[in-house]
Amino acid sequence: MKDLALEIKNMWRKNKIEFEKKLDDWLIALQEGEKLIHHAKKEFHQWNPLRVYVSVTKAKSNNRPRFSLRFAGQEVAELFVKDRKATLRLKGHSEKNVKWFGWSLADGDYNWIGQEARKFRSYFKKEALSSKGKPKVRSIEHRIESKFIQEMLKGSGKFCGSGLEIQPVTIARCPLQFPVPISASTGEPKKDSGHIDILARHRGRNKKVNLSVWELKKPNTYNHPARQAYIYAFTLLHILRHTKNGSGWYRLLGYKSPIPKQLEIETVVAVTSNQEKKCNKEKTELKKSTSFEIDGDSIKLYTAYYKEGSQSIKFERNPFRDNQ
Repeated sequence: MKDLALEIKNMWRKNKIEFEKKLDDWLIALQEGEKLIHHAKKEFHQWNPLRVYVSVTKAKSNNRPRFSLRFAGQEVAELFVKDRKATLRLKGHSEKNVKWFGWSLADGDYNWIGQEARKFRSYFKKEALSSKGKPKVRSIEHRIESKFIQEMLKGSGKFCGSGLEIQPVTIARCPLQFPVPISASTGEPKKDSGHIDILARHRGRNKKVNLSVWELKKPNTYNHPARQAYIYAFTLLHILRHTKNGSGWYRLLGYKSPIPKQLEIETVVAVTSNQEKKCNKEKTELKKSTSFEIDGDSIKLYTAYYKEGSQSIKFERNPFRDNQ
């Protein structure tokens, strides 16, 4: 099996200029967009079960930030704010919404506080109730991801009933799809834009707050998530340590202090317990071929065995006791 750390280092060396430019553009968009998003978000509120997400492509758009409006992790519309007016926008969403949920407003713009938008929100609230929290969506993994994020946002150690203190990386309390210039979707590093399923901050027993990279798989499936998680964690570590704007990224992730001399990045593979044998096998193979100690920093590998409930996620055991 190939050494993933060496592959990523070689890929970065060959594409350093391109990767650095892409990262600079993303960071500027998110930093400038963050200020706008804080102001824009005051013009609307979350309406369960619809959730508002931020991505690098939507964070800054002609001084008018756009938000991804999602139901069970699937985008059903966009929101944008202009002149202190929130607008619901369906552009290419109507046909998809009808296909998956049996109803939609026609593509177009609607006042967020208007009658049509209220009808839109009401429909998805009823859809969540009738499906008992498990609606049919294009990606079940996105539905699982959405529930994990909502559990993390509860705060105060309420995450999945485990007592763990974990918060997702957000902008103005909106979940952020954290971008990276290397994709891991195939289990191998590829020169392509990707994003981490969930990037979070976890306060452990020693009160140290570590970055936590979560790679999720839908129930009863397994497809190299440990390799994916490692690739994203190593890439994130490289961004923080070896790019000129590493400190800017660190602040964007919610840290006010300088980057410490030693970083520990957690990777968490979230799968159902019937995938335990496959997970243990992949982790064993990965440890034989790839380093988890990198120039004083470290990557830790954990597994979260979960069950999906109608409205929440529960763990079968504490994931941070299942180390490597």
